[in-house]
Formats: sequence, structure tokens, C-alpha cells
Amino acid sequence: MRLKLLLMGACLLLATTLSYAQSTASNGRKILKGKIEMKTLMNDSAMAWFYAGVNKYQPNDRMLAYIKDNRGKFTVVAVVGTFDDESRRLLPALYKIMILAGSPDEQIITYGADEKQQTGAQVGYQTKKLPTFIVVRDGKELGRISGDLEDSLEGDIAKILLKANRKDKD
Repeated sequence: MRLKLLLMGACLLLATTLSYAQSTASNGRKILKGKIEMKTLMNDSAMAWFYAGVNKYQPNDRMLAYIKDNRGKFTVVAVVGTFDDESRRLLPALYKIMILAGSPDEQIITYGADEKQQTGAQVGYQTKKLPTFIVVRDGKELGRISGDLEDSLEGDIAKILLKANRKDKD
């Protein structure tokens, strides 16, 4: 009985940590589809680009301070392609920004998309480009960053938050 419970618990743990599907892109890169946890990005040898990108990125301190001041007021939903160069550049930057802003891991929800931009997520996040970062408060989209950045990633996030905060005051 104890062995059966232990085995069932191990299977449940394994199922929750492997909640994404894997395949390979036409460029030979590993595709993670579905919800992706940060520990997967940090520990998978095929995702070495993530760890290197987090260490390399240096955000703007002024914009980072604004995000830090508002850190409890939003969540970022990231829809990325682990095979896509721009996703490989910006996803580590997003995590670095959020880490330095003192935000918990739960404040970033990451979904991997395949080459057809399908995530397999229960909630359909409509994207036209990868990566797409959707800034959300209380289930409502405040803004999104998709494709080219206006300023920097932290600058664009700060602008979305500033606009939402101004709207709240009106």
C-alpha cells in the first residue's frame, strides 16, 4: 500500500513537471510547447541559452525601479518559441528584469509555442509574433509587447504600467 502511494505520488510529481510537449524545430532546436516552468529553462541542457541570457542582460536601472515599485500589481504572460532567436534573446531578459524587481516566479507565466504559434494552453492567447509578452492585472490585459521593442523590454513594460496607473487615477 505504501509503495503504491509512493509510486502514485512520484507519477503525479513527474506529470506536473513535464506539463509541456517537446519536439524539434526545422532548425534543429528543441521546441517546448505548453506551460514552461523556470526550473525547466534553467536545468535543461538544450536551454543553455536561457541561463546565459539571464546573466548577460543588463536592464536600465530607472525603468527597473518603476517596475519594482509596481511589482505586486501585474503578471506577465510570455508566449515564446524556444526555437526562435528573438524569444531566446528576450525571455531571459524578462526573467532578469522580474528577478531584479523582486517579483516571484509566479508573476511570469510562460507558454511555449510551436512553429504554428500553438501553445496547447487551455487559455487561448492570440499572438501574431513570437515572442509576445502580455501584461495582465486582475485577469485584464493592460498591454502587450510583441515583436519590435519601442525602447527596451523593461522600458516597454514600465510604459504599459505607467499608462495603466494613469488610467486608474482618472
